[in-house]
Amino acid sequence: MRMVPRGMLLCMLAVAIISTLGFAEKAPLNLAIVWHQHQPMYWNRLTGEYELPWARIHGVQEYIDSARISAEYPDIHVTFNLQPSLLWQLNDYATITPEEAALGGLYDYIGAIDNHLMWTWILATDPTQLSAEDRALAQEQFFWLNGYMFDDDANDPYYDAYYTQLNMLADSIVLSDQQLLDAAALFMLWQTSPEVHEEYGLLDYRNHSDFTQNDIIVLLQAQMAILQEVIVAYQRIAPLGTELITSPFYHPIMPLLIEHGWSDDVLGQLQAGQDQHQQLLGASAVGVWSPEQAVSEEAVSLLGQAGFLWTSTDEGLLAQALQHTPSVDELTTAYTWDGVTVLFRDTELSNKISFSYGNKPTEAAVDDFIHEMQKVWDALENPTNHVLTLAMDGENWMFLAGYPNNGRTFLRALYTALTNTTWIQTVTPSELLSSVFSAQPLPTVPTGSWAGDLSTWSGESDEDEGWARLAAARTAVSAAGDPAQAIEAIYAAQGSDWFWWYGTDQDSGTDDLFDWLFKAHLTGAYAAVGVEPPAVLGLRLISPTTASLGEATPTIDGVLNEGEGWEDAVILTGTGDLKEVRLAYKETNLLVLVETSMDPASLIGEQDLYLTLYTSGTTGSAANIATRHSNVQLGFELATAMQIRFDKIEPDGSGVISKYSANGTGGWRYTSSIGTAAARVIQIGDRIEFSVPFSEAGLEAGKSTTVTLVLERPGEVLAMIPAQPLLAGIPTLIRGVERVAIEDPVGDDYGPGTYTYPLSDQIGAGVFDLVGYRVFDSDDRWQLAFDFATLSNEWGGPQGFSHPILYLYFDIEEGGSTESSEEAAAARVSMDPEHPWDVFIRVTGWPAYGRHLWTAAGEGPVLVEVASDPKRGRIIVTIPKSIMPVIEGWHYVLVGSQDGYGANYLRAITATAAEWVGGGNPDPFWSPQIYDYLAPSEPTQETILSTYDEALGHYATLIPIHIELDNP
Repeated sequence: MRMVPRGMLLCMLAVAIISTLGFAEKAPLNLAIVWHQHQPMYWNRLTGEYELPWARIHGVQEYIDSARISAEYPDIHVTFNLQPSLLWQLNDYATITPEEAALGGLYDYIGAIDNHLMWTWILATDPTQLSAEDRALAQEQFFWLNGYMFDDDANDPYYDAYYTQLNMLADSIVLSDQQLLDAAALFMLWQTSPEVHEEYGLLDYRNHSDFTQNDIIVLLQAQMAILQEVIVAYQRIAPLGTELITSPFYHPIMPLLIEHGWSDDVLGQLQAGQDQHQQLLGASAVGVWSPEQAVSEEAVSLLGQAGFLWTSTDEGLLAQALQHTPSVDELTTAYTWDGVTVLFRDTELSNKISFSYGNKPTEAAVDDFIHEMQKVWDALENPTNHVLTLAMDGENWMFLAGYPNNGRTFLRALYTALTNTTWIQTVTPSELLSSVFSAQPLPTVPTGSWAGDLSTWSGESDEDEGWARLAAARTAVSAAGDPAQAIEAIYAAQGSDWFWWYGTDQDSGTDDLFDWLFKAHLTGAYAAVGVEPPAVLGLRLISPTTASLGEATPTIDGVLNEGEGWEDAVILTGTGDLKEVRLAYKETNLLVLVETSMDPASLIGEQDLYLTLYTSGTTGSAANIATRHSNVQLGFELATAMQIRFDKIEPDGSGVISKYSANGTGGWRYTSSIGTAAARVIQIGDRIEFSVPFSEAGLEAGKSTTVTLVLERPGEVLAMIPAQPLLAGIPTLIRGVERVAIEDPVGDDYGPGTYTYPLSDQIGAGVFDLVGYRVFDSDDRWQLAFDFATLSNEWGGPQGFSHPILYLYFDIEEGGSTESSEEAAAARVSMDPEHPWDVFIRVTGWPAYGRHLWTAAGEGPVLVEVASDPKRGRIIVTIPKSIMPVIEGWHYVLVGSQDGYGANYLRAITATAAEWVGGGNPDPFWSPQIYDYLAPSEPTQETILSTYDEALGHYATLIPIHIELDNP
């Protein structure tokens, strides 16, 4: 045996021991988790009541649960941003003032009234006083609970069958007074966290029916008691290692306020937030949440001036500051700017909690999270001076991202795993600042937000109009010396939420209500300084119906003739003098055909009688709030009036339509162009038929315009169609040269061969059946056309369609990724290793989340143009060549079912179909969640989508289509 010299042996042992100790003693990974608790200001200062109930509803569930679950894990140190206007609303509900007590009624039991509480109280006391409109809204909204909130992991990812049956029942019958009261009571019960039911005496109501007024009082008192407990619950966890921070009071976009010259307002809102924090929570906040993670150099400097020591923002802005994608070392470094420590969140992992993990079994989601932590820890040589920051909404992920048990199961499992993982140490930013932790100077603070730039809140016409109205009110308040009541109303109007919902990039479903609240704050500001508010602030918008116009080729002769294409028009029915209106287009002209209840020829020569088509016009158009002759509001701003004056119609029924443009102050100017007279023609026969150039009516191809047709006399509306405004979409005109045309088999919208559609009759046959893909080359842009067997819009998608969601991947350059984009992870597919993707685009009917482009390199989202031609069954995606210069390469085209509440906006396909989930899926955890896919001829779609392997833990690997441009 060969002997090892004693000295060498000792040296080897020393190296081994040092190596072992080095691994064992590697510092843990510092993990800072920041939960952002926020709700828009739903309180209407003009009425003193709440337009929507969400502050109350989330207060008795997510906000109380979050604090209580944190209390169960004292070793887990997290940070909560308690946004000031949210705390104001919770405190308002939890406090009955002497003035409110004197009013009695609902105020005997709770400190604030919202629309749901009012409807419930009327049902409990005198249901005859509930209007038909409110009754219909109540029947719809009292079922606003997601079924998966009450699932457990054994059911995941399935929806509760009873919940599905309940919604089918609610949609199919008109509830009696007692049934509607029962629905209201059960809604109140289950919007309240099940974990506090026993504590507040609510358990017996779980299987209850025939609710009474006394039962409603018990539920009201329980909710008020819970709301009184919310702030106290956060006070209790602060000494356990939880950090509580504040925000500018009304959640404004600080860089945009600064851009408008309102830096003092930023400081004022910061001070108001800090004052409230001290009053309600007993201490000053050290950190501050920058609303929407929006920062700039001056914004961060103002945070320092206000006395705050740290804030956080998005990883994408660090990339801009460093001018390259941050390494793990750089992302986990703390930086300083003007005395303020700035932490940059890990965007991908934050978004996994916010959007993705709810679609996974809890154990798998937590395992994935710990695995991601391991990768970061392994990448850091010495984690001591590093911190991984996660920052996300503190309540939306729980109820919107598909988490079973409303996120409680996941949160406990996550905290348990973190407690048991010795190489992860949860910390708060203030704990780091008080240690030897050091920060690095930041070269610059780019102006931006979690969304990249600030375009979500500024830049679209509606948004810019909102900022202009805010600026006008701010000027009036400044001129009056900034009295406190007026400034408070201005601060409320500066909140980000109003501008978030303006424009086409976001859609709440209640945008009209957010507009009304914004106007109420501005009106309050004017009232506080004794200035008459602009008339437009008195216009309450009405949510429009939506439709896409079809093409017609009529002769303008006042007759409905066969073969002219009127069957493809939007057909609107009415009552009274206007029976039916058809709207269509031909090239660049709007076509209108009107059927009246009387012989339209009898109207010729009538004095003071007008048939007027009102439109919202183009971007930037001046607008009035009321009609030209009858002075009636139509629920949208009126920019253009295309008018038929019956006493100017010739005896043979011919005439020319006249254009009037709003001046913005109630007046109208005659603005008809001589050059368009030949196209502005009218003919009265057995119907009224006329043509209007797009340019005259304020219409544009590829965009939508709000319209209403009114028959009016001075001071009187005789009839109008439709009863609520119509948002009419003009299909995008394909202007390029077709360079690629690929057909996809008809009827293969069944995934691997077994999938079935959801059972809802609102999801018709063929809506997921891709039948063709075309690429058009149009000078400086590409136009991609996706043809479907059917393209319908039952739910009013602003981009002209409701049901399909397209996931598009492009391999057009070297490099890329074979893993699915995080924005489409719910589809459960992977890409061919030979053809990794470089560009990913998500397309839906909703611009808020359906016109977004990302790159594998981490850039995005960049917005592209999405439009549709429903009559042709076509979705059109327009991509500037400045964004994607090359289109040739390999393309993946996936079609799923759009679900605004689903993970990645994708509807689940499970083993058994239900109303809102597809069926026929042999393995809902591993098989693809897509209905159609542009596959090569061999292997087939069915084969490719069946290549997943649960045992090996991999999803189906897709094979792309090779795209070469034909010569034009």
